[in-house]
Amino acid sequence: MNPVNFFALARLVAINWPEIDRHLSSSQLSVSRPVNRPNGGRGLSTITYDRRDLIPLQAKNRAAISEFYHSIYTHSIPWALHTKAFSKANRGRGLLGNDLDSVIRNSQYGQTVGIPIGPDTSLVIAECILTAVENLIYPKLPQLVGHRFVDDFELCFRDHASAEHALAVLQEQLLEFELRLNPRKTGLHVPPINFEPEWIAELRRFGIRNTSGQRGDLVAYFDLITKYLLSHPSEHVSKYGIKRFNRFIPDPRNLNLLQSLLCHIAVAEPGSVKEVVESLLFLRNHGFVLDARLIWETLNTVITNSAPLGYQYEVSWALWGLIVFNIPLDPSATVALQSSGNSVIAILALDAQRRGLIQNLDTTRWAGRMTANDLREEEWLLSYEANVQNWLPSVGVPDHVGADVEFGFLKQHNIRFYVP
Repeated sequence: MNPVNFFALARLVAINWPEIDRHLSSSQLSVSRPVNRPNGGRGLSTITYDRRDLIPLQAKNRAAISEFYHSIYTHSIPWALHTKAFSKANRGRGLLGNDLDSVIRNSQYGQTVGIPIGPDTSLVIAECILTAVENLIYPKLPQLVGHRFVDDFELCFRDHASAEHALAVLQEQLLEFELRLNPRKTGLHVPPINFEPEWIAELRRFGIRNTSGQRGDLVAYFDLITKYLLSHPSEHVSKYGIKRFNRFIPDPRNLNLLQSLLCHIAVAEPGSVKEVVESLLFLRNHGFVLDARLIWETLNTVITNSAPLGYQYEVSWALWGLIVFNIPLDPSATVALQSSGNSVIAILALDAQRRGLIQNLDTTRWAGRMTANDLREEEWLLSYEANVQNWLPSVGVPDHVGADVEFGFLKQHNIRFYVP
């Protein structure tokens, strides 16, 4: 999110926090209401830290919204805070919901659908809207039992007919805010119900020995990941399964096998490249000598295959992996990424070029973004960071960042969003 627009949004939320918090406190279902933890790493965090902490609540009580953050209609924010009828009759500035709507649209380049994923402010907006949905549901379902964690509802009923009625009520009230249930994640289930997916439980329980049996265990474990990747293609099986290796020290005799298994997963399921890179980095930092050729082949393949498909996350992490391992890009990977309009990819590529890891990189597209107008557009991060890092020259003026009031202030105070 553009930092200038985000500052305006964060300031608006902070100034009006007592009013917002009163609205959020009216929720009877939420276990994800944002609260301030003085010793936490963020300004706001959910009351419940982790979804696994919900298991006792699920055990006591015993539906998700489709692409929730991407689906939020910004004009529904004032509806949630002030009711739909009042908001439609009062559209001017000075009303908190209208001001939030305006600032968020500014941060989304005028778009009225979707809010950024990640900032604490988005959690606040999400909770405001879903708290309002709850407040419409309870008069129609006064005996409701259950909980909500962000956009996941789990509601409990005595019989199937009551559950069907509640599902219809929930969808009806969501439509009041231009939201819909995700049909892939919505269902009616008869107890007993698993508290977590089978694949998570089995991967977590799987033991990898430190004895001579470790080699077989590694093969069996990655076979298990492959099995669940095939049977649950929409779940983050490989990401979850590989996380254990970012702190795993193998028997040195099994190093080559482990590295090969990790790299195989990265190519087969590029969405797990972040976890693979972190696992390999852990091994290197603990004194293991890795196969640089294998890493070169793996990460370059991920970039070459993923960039044409627009998989920016995968390309970014593979490119970062090449940088931290000081491994060059091959020509096909260079060609694949240089037309990207993603600022993170562009910045990483420019840094790799500075380090001599990329040859013959065509920066024409990115060089055209070094203007004052681009500081207010989607590629603002590239326009700012390439300037302060002295990677690309300004277009038409000596210093388009320094001449801008807000971004010039950031540059003057040596603010960096990317630390090479």
